[in-house]
Amino acid sequence: MLSHDQLIDRFYDSYNRHDAAAAAALYADDGSHVEVAMSKTRSGASALQAGLEGFFRMMPDVVWQERERIRSADSIAVVYTMTGHVATRATETAVEPKPFALPGLHLFKFQDGRIIETQDLWSKADFLAQIA
Repeated sequence: MLSHDQLIDRFYDSYNRHDAAAAAALYADDGSHVEVAMSKTRSGASALQAGLEGFFRMMPDVVWQERERIRSADSIAVVYTMTGHVATRATETAVEPKPFALPGLHLFKFQDGRIIETQDLWSKADFLAQIA
C-alpha cells in the first residue's frame, strides 16, 4: 500500500505527464474531485479521467509545481503553482495561446491507501484576468 506522500508524488507526476488514466487510478472507486472555483464535482474513475483529458486538451502544456505540504490528521493540503497556456479565440479563425501562472491548493483526503477526495482551490477571477 502506498503512503499518502507516495500517492501525492504519483498524483503530480501523472498530472505533469498529462496521464489522465494514471491520475484517475490513484482514487478509490467512488473517489471524487471537487473543482471549488467552478462548483463542479466529478466522481468515479471514468468521470475523473474524462475531466482530466478535457483539461489537458484545453491546456496542453500545463504543469503543477508543488510549493508546500501541510498535514492534518488523514488529510494533506498541497500549495502549488499551476502554469501553462490556455487557448483563447483571438479572432474568428485564430487561436491565441494565453500564458497563466495561478497559485492554488489541493486538499487530499485518503482512505485505505487511495485518494478518496481532492478539492482544488484557486481564484477564478485571477485566472480569467490573466487569460483575457
